[in-house]
Amino acid sequence: MKFSVAALAAAGLFATFAASAAGTPADASAQIPGQGDALTSMLSTLEIGSPLPEMPDCADHRTPNGRDVTALCVELRGDGTMRQIGVPRDKRPAFMDGPHLVGFVDGNALVGVIIPTDGIRSQDAAMQSLSARYGKPFRQEQEDLRDKAGKSVKATHAGWMKKPLTVEFYAIPDDPSEGTIELLLPRARALMANRDAEVAKSLAPASAPAAKGGKVAEKVADKPVDKPAEKATDKKGPVKPIDPGKW
Repeated sequence: MKFSVAALAAAGLFATFAASAAGTPADASAQIPGQGDALTSMLSTLEIGSPLPEMPDCADHRTPNGRDVTALCVELRGDGTMRQIGVPRDKRPAFMDGPHLVGFVDGNALVGVIIPTDGIRSQDAAMQSLSARYGKPFRQEQEDLRDKAGKSVKATHAGWMKKPLTVEFYAIPDDPSEGTIELLLPRARALMANRDAEVAKSLAPASAPAAKGGKVAEKVADKPVDKPAEKATDKKGPVKPIDPGKW
């Protein structure tokens, strides 16, 4: 059975009048951003934009099988920019994949977190929590992906902007059963871009050292120099972060 827009609008008005007559606000059952979402317990402790709280080493707070943590903790193997933070079961949402998230730290400030999820397996629950916390996404799409078995699946890709914070939720294209929630301040994006540039530079093939008087040395010496490439290589300064809220 199909309902016209006018009929639905009228039904909404009747519901509003009935609620007012009963002394109850019409939107009493609506979700209020920031309340009732599964991320509250975790993000109220790991507050983005605030100093990273003091946390013990996760090595001292593991379960007997070593697969989980019993307290909020940090893996000391992480570097100064990226920290692997352990979150106990009672503080993390059910759609989080595993006990660890990645925190981006600038000085002592937590400027972003990346939360692994169960991808398409729990995307509805993740979307519900994110929408309850941040409101309606500014952009939402259904992407056609294929799972490990080659079966076609629909994955949700959505983004929110609560300036200066940007939030993005998506499934991993190579394996939609895994997903990611990114909550990043502009500084976190800059740190990510700089780190990507460092990794790319480390993976670039280095110039082969030439032996003295050898033919290889002659070939290298005779090779014309690409001046534009030199200028690009010599360019200094941090890599500019990508535009927030776009994919």
